[in-house]
Amino acid sequence: MALLVLAYQRGGTGALAATSVALAFIGAVVSVVVGRLGDRTHLAHVLMGVVCLAAASLVVSMIAAVLEWPLLVCLAAGTMACGLLATYRPLQASLFPWLVHTPRDLASANVAAIGIESAASLIGPLLAGVALLTTTPDRALGVGAACVLLALLPVAAVRLPESYGHRERDSTQRGSFLAGLFVLFRLARGGAFPALAGVQTFARGALNVLLVLLVLEDLRVSEDTVGWLWAAMGVGGLAGAALGSRILRVARLLRSFAGGVFLWGVGLLVLAAGSSPATAAMGMFVIGVANAIEDPGLFTSVPRLAPKEMAAQALGAVEIVVCVGMALGSAAAPGLAAAIDVRPAIFAIGVGVILVALLYWPSLSRMDRATVVTDASTSLLAEVEVFEPLPLVVVEHLATRLTRNDYAPGEVVVREGDAGDTLHVISAGRAAVSVAGSPRPELGPHDVFGEIALLRDTPRTATVTAADDLTTYTLHRTDFLTAIQGDCAPVETLASARLRRDGVLDP
Repeated sequence: MALLVLAYQRGGTGALAATSVALAFIGAVVSVVVGRLGDRTHLAHVLMGVVCLAAASLVVSMIAAVLEWPLLVCLAAGTMACGLLATYRPLQASLFPWLVHTPRDLASANVAAIGIESAASLIGPLLAGVALLTTTPDRALGVGAACVLLALLPVAAVRLPESYGHRERDSTQRGSFLAGLFVLFRLARGGAFPALAGVQTFARGALNVLLVLLVLEDLRVSEDTVGWLWAAMGVGGLAGAALGSRILRVARLLRSFAGGVFLWGVGLLVLAAGSSPATAAMGMFVIGVANAIEDPGLFTSVPRLAPKEMAAQALGAVEIVVCVGMALGSAAAPGLAAAIDVRPAIFAIGVGVILVALLYWPSLSRMDRATVVTDASTSLLAEVEVFEPLPLVVVEHLATRLTRNDYAPGEVVVREGDAGDTLHVISAGRAAVSVAGSPRPELGPHDVFGEIALLRDTPRTATVTAADDLTTYTLHRTDFLTAIQGDCAPVETLASARLRRDGVLDP
């Protein structure tokens, strides 16, 4: 907020639009560079580096503004900081699947993240409003620099599980933005993801310029009102996060994404219709609610639907689309405002956003219903105790490797002494277990068997027979052992306990 107001005060509408375009353009360029770094090194380290460089750039921008160095120096350093911070969201979204264990956890984490972001979107503009009211925009930049410096503390605490080091990476596609963009286009029919993200961010980029013009040239109120209106968007974000925690489900992620974009258009219409700061605040509130519903749907769906080795590239492509959309919107805004005035420009953009959201709603609704089948396999593994320590990204990979098996009552599933190369996970029914002819406790849904042969490279140590209609899903030895590297304590404990119970010395 301080940077945009400073650009308008010292350089007029042209400098304001140029700064907004530069914010998006630099964000796009930095996203490509950071995406390549993320492929080659630890994502948590990249995140830390991004925040450090952003803090340093903001400090330089503040010093340049206070000392009245050339405006270009101040704006260049400030836009570089904002461009770096634009990569935070895709980096965060790439990290989440390694830190949670179920699809519901991932959706909840993204809802919580947007809630925190919404709180920050309230507090930041409030601080900007107070700073702009009591001092000058150049000194207000110091508030932003202080906030980013404080962010270094929690970012430094990010720790990823050991299994992150064993992740699959395709060296032929690593660092390829174009490959990520192709994946993004293929995730939904008609390129729904880039189209919806592009139209929404076009509106966001235009709003960066049009809101300042609305406040200073149309409503003719003081410049601190810009901060209060963006704060209203933060309030809406908090309300939307509370609403999202109730309505956002794994089976409704894509509809939440499209619905959030639709609400963005509604908020723009409200903003265009009013002639007072109160009505404008209501429009920004609706836009805040829209953001809180849209973002979790987008940033949860992309890493779940993309091939696992391409998830980071697809998320990076999302941020590129976001930055390009914002750049185009910011560049178009002055011309639209000059041609048809500020309010009609906001209204026209709002109508366009609504129409695009309605266009893609049916296909995304169908995709939501189709993902329920895949989620069932993931949910099965997520409820199995030996897989609890595994990150969601690993569990979802294993879910794609499952093979279903159905057994009639009395049918032998595995026989003691036979070679074994699969792990069985019971989905439905009961299984009778015997060792050397002696019965052992029955197994039921979410129990596993066959792990000893895989872990110890020995023949089967028990005979398992279907006690009634039995359904199991099997994992091959290689998939299973690769997945549990670094997180094998629960399955080792289970195997050792079974061997001790049967009087076998655990090797």
